[in-house]
Amino acid sequence: MMGRNIKMAAVAFTAIITLTGCGTKLYDMTDAEQGLIANYSAYVVAKHNIYQQDGMTNATEKRGDMEDADDTEKVDEASPDNSLSQDNKTSEAGNDKSSNSQKEPSATQEKKVSLAEATGYGSLEITYDGVNESDVYNEGSYYSITAGSGNTFAVMKFTLKNPTDEDINVDMFGNARTYKATFPDGKEYTAEGTFLTYSLNTFQGTVKAHDAVDVVLLFKIPQGTACDNIKMSVIKDNEKSLIEL
Repeated sequence: MMGRNIKMAAVAFTAIITLTGCGTKLYDMTDAEQGLIANYSAYVVAKHNIYQQDGMTNATEKRGDMEDADDTEKVDEASPDNSLSQDNKTSEAGNDKSSNSQKEPSATQEKKVSLAEATGYGSLEITYDGVNESDVYNEGSYYSITAGSGNTFAVMKFTLKNPTDEDINVDMFGNARTYKATFPDGKEYTAEGTFLTYSLNTFQGTVKAHDAVDVVLLFKIPQGTACDNIKMSVIKDNEKSLIEL
């Protein structure tokens, strides 16, 4: 009888543990940590999306395009009499395309604009706050990036200021711009693609009315490179905007 009572007590205890749960409390992430994870996820998706240069692409549309292409091939095969006229049209189109390509400029066009205009957010005031050098850059206590042996980071600092009466939603990660800087040695470097929450080329967030957000750009350069008189540029759709810092 006593053994039966012990077994029943053990079963009851097991049920209580199972139903009530037992374990460590879930970790509460800060806004900055959540932003870091979001940036990393977006970066991974962008890295493995073969249609990234076209923005977010609907797979259904791509499949529809492929089906249309298959239908076109079937029609062409069923109409051999049209092959000669199609070849003539193709030749004419090729000549037209060749003449048009000769008219298009091959070099990147350049113009001088403000940094805010170059980023696509003309309502903001973006100011340059100087540069410092660091072999390791830390964002809070949750993210760190190292320049590597023989290199250092030129950390260019900026302030995004919203002078308007309305909040401005900013998505620097999604506007597909390339940030470059030319140093006194004459060499041009491209800003690092990072998972930083507060980087000029990846910042995603809201700049509230009459408020400001501090961001940076990291350029990996050889140690000993002078960091004065930096010339900056922003490239979008083969158009290069020269920025006066």
